[in-house]
Amino acid sequence: MTALNSPHDRFFKAVFGRTEVAAEFLERYLPAAAGQALDWKTLRTARDSFLDPELALHPADLLYTVDLCGGGTGYVHVLFEHKSYVESRIGLDLLRYRVRIWEQWMNAGNSGRLPVIVPVVVYHGTATWRVSRQFADEVEDAPALRAYVPACVYHLIDLSGYRDDELQGAVMLHTALLTLKYIFRNELRERLPEILGLLRDLAQSSMGLDYVRTLLRYLAQAASIDRLSGDQLRQVVTETLSGGGELMLTIAEQWEQQAMERGIEKGIEQGEARLLKQLLTWRFGALPAWVESQLAGAEPERLEAWAKRVLDAQTLDAVFVERS
Repeated sequence: MTALNSPHDRFFKAVFGRTEVAAEFLERYLPAAAGQALDWKTLRTARDSFLDPELALHPADLLYTVDLCGGGTGYVHVLFEHKSYVESRIGLDLLRYRVRIWEQWMNAGNSGRLPVIVPVVVYHGTATWRVSRQFADEVEDAPALRAYVPACVYHLIDLSGYRDDELQGAVMLHTALLTLKYIFRNELRERLPEILGLLRDLAQSSMGLDYVRTLLRYLAQAASIDRLSGDQLRQVVTETLSGGGELMLTIAEQWEQQAMERGIEKGIEQGEARLLKQLLTWRFGALPAWVESQLAGAEPERLEAWAKRVLDAQTLDAVFVERS
């Protein structure tokens, strides 16, 4: 499976890979009619991803199976978009995903009518989403031939379009949605104490404390230094979590030490990524956007593996292909 190189992708999968969080999220933010047709108590993860090199622009997707209230089973496919620009061909990508899901369903020995697939796009970028929500709008408009073009509608959840009081849920979902909404915005600095304050209501179980660590790691990796410096982030974390009990304080102290160590490591990783980008440009010319996505936040081991392939690889895809 392709590695998750972006901290946004890793955070998304860590949070919404929990079926209880995903079920609450989808039940709240899908259209009412669609939500009422699905039995959310039965939601379960089908598999991690349907990635392949041609869909490398979308490194975070989750597929769930869920029982239909009227009988039968369907799928909910959630695609996470965090790019600063909006992908204009997302309708085509979603159609290709659906075909692959149906193919896997048939290869598993199933027969009869194909299962329903509900495609959902979760977006938290800064650019305004202007892409049509149905695939038919990507195809040449020939009125006499419209019946032959599939609509293939997807549901968009654009977090920037929701007021804060509309982003609700249990603590994990609530804090995740608010963090994703503000991670690219200048308001993050002033909103963060309130967001982290919600963690005090989180049960101090191993699952709850693991989520706190996941959220803090995401903030340390993804928050822009222009919006929130490392010193400011450490101060907010320590002050806010110190009021949440001994365990929360311990996590805050551990995180502060780790954050300082990660700052040094991150500087080294960024230098390695810049060098690899220069090598790729020298070898293959101007780099497409998906390469930038792969390089962003890649672990040192991954950067080293890619660098070893640069001189021998015949194509750009060959540098990044996963090998068993």
